[in-house]
Amino acid sequence: MSDLSVVVGGASGIGAATVSKMLDRGDTVIGIDLHINDAPDGASWIEGDASSNETWQKLAEMLKQIDRPVDNLIYGAAHLAIGRILDLDDEDWQRTFEVNILGIVRCVKTILPGMIKAGKGSIVTIGSIDSVMAEQGLIAYCMSKGGIVQFTRTLAMDYARDGIRANCLCPGVTDTPLFRRHLASAKEPSQFLETREQRNPIGRLLRSEEIADAALYLASQQSSGMTGATMLVDGGLTASFDFRTGAEGA
Repeated sequence: MSDLSVVVGGASGIGAATVSKMLDRGDTVIGIDLHINDAPDGASWIEGDASSNETWQKLAEMLKQIDRPVDNLIYGAAHLAIGRILDLDDEDWQRTFEVNILGIVRCVKTILPGMIKAGKGSIVTIGSIDSVMAEQGLIAYCMSKGGIVQFTRTLAMDYARDGIRANCLCPGVTDTPLFRRHLASAKEPSQFLETREQRNPIGRLLRSEEIADAALYLASQQSSGMTGATMLVDGGLTASFDFRTGAEGA
């Protein structure tokens, strides 16, 4: 029987690439996103806000109809509030927390009992390089992404003996709609983009498909020995404190 996989934030960017690759490998896929107009064909879709209990009730009802546990969960829904602490109001912080943190909590609580009963399951949370490094002007986002790492580690320890694995995938700068929104907020977008590309040792932004490949690895038996891990897929960005171009690195 094919795996049943749930992808949250699956209609665009990394999530859409993950859905497509899971469908290609034969998974039965449930995708969840705020807007699903351009979502990949072949999956069953729930249109809903990750911050809303109604969305997770819809998922619970769908899983009840299918009558089988979820094998893989990939949670990639995210809200990006741009600004320093004095720029953000309570609504910015609340929205960030509701989507980036509480959304994961509610989603996992929906699918985890079935995984425990089955004695197996893989949970992949999508963090960020901002989970482990600070980024100016993204204080709420960085705070929430750091929390995702600790959530995932603790979840992995709490349910390791139940056969559940939980790992956090932390992408580097990836060309997604979320990044393009960040780019559009810059005073000089073209310069901002060039700086981001040149700062990466590989000299470019990452592609959504590259992150999706890593997500599929974590959601497969090829990574059966991994739980509580934080996997960085960042084009080498965090490997050095001072990458310099040139043959001699000078």
